[in-house]
Amino acid sequence: MKAALLKRVQRLEEVCGSQCRPPEFQVCYLKELPADYTGERHIVTVGRDPDGTYRWEERPGLEPDQGKRNPVRPFRVVLASPEEDRAQA
Repeated sequence: MKAALLKRVQRLEEVCGSQCRPPEFQVCYLKELPADYTGERHIVTVGRDPDGTYRWEERPGLEPDQGKRNPVRPFRVVLASPEEDRAQA
């Protein structure tokens, strides 16, 4: 009985694969499109700093590879860009 249960749990873990993993935690600076832009937009990774902080940009239109990505979306924390911080000071 235990062997059958163990085998079933192992098969379920294999099937889940990436779906069972927690999402990646990403911190970034985001360069946004102008405030007057209307329409679809998507985010593109343009770089990564040595401290692990991502640099992203908003781009017009739908995401090019929509539907082909990993089903586990990253957990994203968006920071104001350093340029925007200086402009507000």
